Amino acid sequence: MRHIIDKRREFIRLIIICFMIGGLMATASAMPPNPETLENHLNQGKPLPYYLQNRPELLERGINTPLKAASPAKTSVSGSFNALAILISFSDKAESVDPAKFDTLLFVNQQGSVRNYYNDVSYGQLDIISIDLPSSVGWVQAPETYDYYCNDQNGTGAYPNNSQKLCEDVTALIDPYVDFSQYDNDGDGYVDAIILIHTGPGAEYSHSDSDIWSHQWSVWPPKSKDGVYICDYCIQPEYWLSPGDMTCGVYCHELGHIFGLPDLYDTDYSSRGAGKWSVMSYGSWCGPSGMGSSPAWMDAWSRIELGFATAVNVLTNVNSTLIENVEGGGNIYRLWSSGTIGDEYFLVENRQKTGYDSYLPGSGLLIWHIDESLLGSMTPNDNEWYPGDTSNGHYGVALVQADGQYHQEKLINSGDTGDPYPGTSSNMTFSPLSTPNSFSYAGENSYVVVDNISPSSSIMSADLHVSFASDIEETEDIILPESMQLSQNYPNPFNPSTNIMLQTAVGGRVTLTVYDILGRKVKQLLNDYVPPGVNINLKWDGLDQSKNEAASGIYFYEVVTENDREVKKMTLLR
Repeated sequence: MRHIIDKRREFIRLIIICFMIGGLMATASAMPPNPETLENHLNQGKPLPYYLQNRPELLERGINTPLKAASPAKTSVSGSFNALAILISFSDKAESVDPAKFDTLLFVNQQGSVRNYYNDVSYGQLDIISIDLPSSVGWVQAPETYDYYCNDQNGTGAYPNNSQKLCEDVTALIDPYVDFSQYDNDGDGYVDAIILIHTGPGAEYSHSDSDIWSHQWSVWPPKSKDGVYICDYCIQPEYWLSPGDMTCGVYCHELGHIFGLPDLYDTDYSSRGAGKWSVMSYGSWCGPSGMGSSPAWMDAWSRIELGFATAVNVLTNVNSTLIENVEGGGNIYRLWSSGTIGDEYFLVENRQKTGYDSYLPGSGLLIWHIDESLLGSMTPNDNEWYPGDTSNGHYGVALVQADGQYHQEKLINSGDTGDPYPGTSSNMTFSPLSTPNSFSYAGENSYVVVDNISPSSSIMSADLHVSFASDIEETEDIILPESMQLSQNYPNPFNPSTNIMLQTAVGGRVTLTVYDILGRKVKQLLNDYVPPGVNINLKWDGLDQSKNEAASGIYFYEVVTENDREVKKMTLLR
């Protein structure tokens, strides 16, 4: 069914910490504010809502901590997935919407429902259903008032005046009518998804302290019912402006957290993160009126993370690669130097304005710069970076914007037609020499090139390169060496990686291959046409061609051109 994280070990550890610090603490992730209504709110001179004003304090209590941060294990989800939706009314805030409306919004497989959205983005692998439809249980009145749980703190205040207590109270009320064990999809002893739906609007749209801000959180310590534990839940509103106008975007976003995905917007609101290009960011608001009736697809990284897609790892340079629109089942391509597997890499996907992506800011190839070392943190997209920025850090999931304007990092917009390739700037090349370029965050050449990008269409094409190719800036009046020059690797001895530099004398095909002391081929680092007089800096990561670690010992690297051959020795010390 699915492999979520090992909650038992984390529960014990976190419960101990909670009691040590004398408070109740759990992880939570929240819906981004509606950007248009927030701007109007601020333009009227109104203060920021409690949730936005008190972010540092809330972070200390676990707010905005993605579920994945508790464990390095990956999340995958597939098959029939039972989710429990609970409609909650209050003595001071009565219900206005027929429960059957939420049967349709959540569990009927039609355009605009949560079930249909996840069926689409998972290519039919995930089917969200419920044994107890909202209409079968109806509205349940909480024992305390809405004001008690919200407490003018968006429902995110200290226990018991928050949504954690609300979840405890309403699950206790419906316990006689619901078998919670039916909602443990993977048999790990925990209810996987509880969807709380409170009466009234959501603060992410109204920006009022007196409304609950939609979020995913956890009950600590977990409560035992029907032989399973209740822990994770998400909470969303009954309507936005008026009864009956609720959309699926906020529910799709919060379920993404339930499945283990982090927020990909900038939670300190100094930039726009992944913008409208992902449901885990401002794409949750996409739709004809900007209210989330047609949420954007998950970004390429999120779909891979949940097991909805598998990246094609580009190992060698390939030209004229056909890249189909993701809605039609198109591949995601993963690119890094020589196909190296590591935390940092680029993902390439084709996104078109069709289906749930109909309200994207633009269409074409999206190139994502991924740094997985940040994707276990609470806030992977909080630290924006752009040329000239002096702050430290960068996004974990960053959209490479084809026009090079960095609008999302600079808080100018959440996406525009200049972002995809080729886009309004007609940028058909992404390389170490282009703007923006394909260098690593450490300023090193990744050798990634996406070139000859075709105009935006349902099936696009591009050249995908991951090793030294012909995208070289020619220098005038260069003095060519009389023969090829091969440097000694540095450092030497080395662990885990070393650099090898060479300069060509004449143009032609060049190979550089690593051999062990018995003359067996370990890995080829270069096999490409190289112009004359070019300086090449290669890195060997100490892995063989099958990505296995090479053993300690003496190795030889041989470079062969049309006119020269040279061999040098190096030592790997593990």
